[in-house]
Amino acid sequence: MTEQVFIVGGEVEPPFFIGRDEEIKKIKLDILSSAQNNIIIGPRRMGKTSLLRNLKKIVKDHIVFAIINCREITSLTDFFKITTRYLITAYEDKHKKKGIYQRFSQVFKGKITSAYSSIAEIRGSVEYVGGIYLKFRDDEINELELITATFEFIEQFANEKNEHILIAFDEFQELNRFNGNIFNVMKSRMDSIPDVRYIFSGSSISLLHDVFLKPDSPLYLMAAKWQLNPIKEKYVKKFIKNRLELQDIQITDQALTSINKLTGGFPFYFQKLGFILYQNAILEKKINIDNKDVEIAFCAMLDEFDSEFEARYIDKFSEQQKKILKILSKEKYRRLSHIARDIETPSSSLSTSMRDLNNSMTIEKLKEGWYGITDNVFRIWLKKNILQ
Repeated sequence: MTEQVFIVGGEVEPPFFIGRDEEIKKIKLDILSSAQNNIIIGPRRMGKTSLLRNLKKIVKDHIVFAIINCREITSLTDFFKITTRYLITAYEDKHKKKGIYQRFSQVFKGKITSAYSSIAEIRGSVEYVGGIYLKFRDDEINELELITATFEFIEQFANEKNEHILIAFDEFQELNRFNGNIFNVMKSRMDSIPDVRYIFSGSSISLLHDVFLKPDSPLYLMAAKWQLNPIKEKYVKKFIKNRLELQDIQITDQALTSINKLTGGFPFYFQKLGFILYQNAILEKKINIDNKDVEIAFCAMLDEFDSEFEARYIDKFSEQQKKILKILSKEKYRRLSHIARDIETPSSSLSTSMRDLNNSMTIEKLKEGWYGITDNVFRIWLKKNILQ
């Protein structure tokens, strides 16, 4: 079987996970010392989830590391179910045990009497929190009490098992749909148990500010911030070159420079472009890749993303935001005054749209008055398809 050369999509591990040594080293130190909570912020396709997965792999023998995908949480009841599930299964994973969560899961289904019987076999904090949920099923407590019970369980579980616990809320901006209820409860619990720490990973600058950075925010200055930036050019070029050489395929330095420039150093994109180049080379029986090959492969990649980008452009942005993105797609960076001039509107009338685009990390502010589209592949697609 041919060795896997590139991985496209999903969480990646070494040798496909590259360029994050500094972040791994420093956050690992925080995790193992339970020194502080952390926030990981970055735009889509920057590798936030992969960073969490690789952190977990490195420290899972020392700490119970539960990663919660907040996109799975559609209700406060889900918050209880999903958080407790991932914590218990992370404990099972660390200690190579099975069966605790299987018995605990009975609280979510079937008859309440049989559920009580099942969790009574477990005892301790797991039995306690199971009993809380069964009361919720009997309408004896409400959803807000269930949130409090979730955090109480995390703390009790840490004490009972004598474990250091890390809860990572991935795509944490999804929790904001609950009107701050989760963050408000978390405020009273976050530093009560030093053996429990949290990582918040997401792509919303506005929520980061509202929850962690405003003086009157729920979790003001209770977590250290990490901004994930594009992978540095030297790592991108080395990675692509080395992966292709595994199949005796050579690539010019000019082609490597083009790959980095086109993808903007976004891990997902240079993995995808590298795979298309590899695939084309194998099919065409080529052993050398040049800049022309990169151009052809990049066009193929844009075509593949066409429906996704079109839906994103049509559905996600207001009419004024669409005009702003259209103008910004012409060049890598533009001044706000030039954007306003081209749209034929005062700069002041763009403030709300620019703020919302920046908060969602669709655009980035480089310096006073200068802006650019964060995702360069999306920018090129806009230039190619919307400006025509």
